[in-house]
Amino acid sequence: MAQLDGGKSSNTIIYETDWLASEPVFYNLKTGKASKKINEIIPTDNNFNFHFEGLYNYLAYGYSVFGQTPIEDINFLPPASQLILANDGKLFVKNLPDPIEKWLDFKLKEHDVIELVRERVQKWEKSLPADQEIILPLSGGFDSRFLLWCLKDKKRVRAFTYGVSNEQNNSTEVIYAKALAQYYNLNWKQINLGNFHTYFDDWDAEFGISTHAHGMYHFEFYKKIYQIIKYECSLLSGIFGDVWAGNVPKVDIKSSKDIVKLSYAHGLCVDPNKLKIIEKQKNTTLLRDQFWTNNREHFSDHRYQIIYTIRNKIILISYLMRLPRRFGFKTFSPFLDIDIAIAMLNLPQERRTDRKWQREFFKKEGLDLESKILNTNYSNTLDLQATKKNSLQPLDINLLKIFFDEKYLKWINKNIILTFYNNLKIKLLKIPKIGKFFRVFFVKGFDEAYSAYLCLKPIEKLLKKNK
Repeated sequence: MAQLDGGKSSNTIIYETDWLASEPVFYNLKTGKASKKINEIIPTDNNFNFHFEGLYNYLAYGYSVFGQTPIEDINFLPPASQLILANDGKLFVKNLPDPIEKWLDFKLKEHDVIELVRERVQKWEKSLPADQEIILPLSGGFDSRFLLWCLKDKKRVRAFTYGVSNEQNNSTEVIYAKALAQYYNLNWKQINLGNFHTYFDDWDAEFGISTHAHGMYHFEFYKKIYQIIKYECSLLSGIFGDVWAGNVPKVDIKSSKDIVKLSYAHGLCVDPNKLKIIEKQKNTTLLRDQFWTNNREHFSDHRYQIIYTIRNKIILISYLMRLPRRFGFKTFSPFLDIDIAIAMLNLPQERRTDRKWQREFFKKEGLDLESKILNTNYSNTLDLQATKKNSLQPLDINLLKIFFDEKYLKWINKNIILTFYNNLKIKLLKIPKIGKFFRVFFVKGFDEAYSAYLCLKPIEKLLKKNK
């Protein structure tokens, strides 16, 4: 902890966030408690209320946004800010100068961006104990492929990959990673997944009601890696590399209502209109409108759109760094550094589109896997596989119907069960033309029910703990 005003004041800085708030910090204005885990500051004596707009936004996005959690008085720190404990025991937030203003016009040529990332990775690599292995989650995608190229000593690498198709061995991620492992003679292993529904309690203990529970497959992934490694290692992550490189298209933001377009929820959310109490509430857009008012002049800039997307989604995506740390792995990613992120964002748009600059780089280095004849499967059925192995426990309708439409809850419970009818509907919805026809008439099935379930389960767990 540090004191403000050179020690003259008794005000104490207890947390400070970086330019992305990449390590979320939660604080309770009522109790004066703060923690990186939301569960540690939620009263356990049922002495809490839902913050309606926070809950509404959580459902619409699938995670907490705009600095407000679904719990009244429990907020989270914005980027580039300090949480300060005053001498009267109360907490307040001090906003620091936003580093974006300083770095926004930082530009490098493609070659220099590539060399900057390699230099940063190798500097980190050199800082590690000489005999320590480096864990690399290797999907074979652009980000992990790029990081693998950056590492100087490939012999130190322990690479791990999971597949997402029905036959996980034939998944594109596994086939690509295996090809890279052979090319570089890596120590590589495939991790089979499918039992991550057994980690609901573990996920809840780590993230609580701050975000939905879809990241549980990473819990299984890193636990299995930990059981193999069994000693301290460092881990190199590609978090956000795709975002800065050109994987996020520009969208049209004309009003505060359009901000949700930046959520990139991929369907992992709930229609907030299913809240029973919505008609009794007013001012459900105060936080969103304030965010719009504060930043509206920037929304036409694609770079700001991308930065706002990450800043809003950080409560969810931070699990990519938090879960490895939970198992004792020291994590690092060059893509969290503002100079690297902005330099990538400032590459010419025509080169960023479809990530042309990286595609040409991989082709030059002989790493252009996309042009090779590899028999791969791009489908993703991992959630379905997990449900077949470990059926989902139905939502507690009696507990949740106080807040949510009872028919909707029953629909979710009905569609997460893999009956003959539901399996048939899943197959039909996966057929391009037939599935498109069904969706025109708003026919929904397992995918939508599963996504809603993962958003509502943390709420159910919170209510049960405080029943």
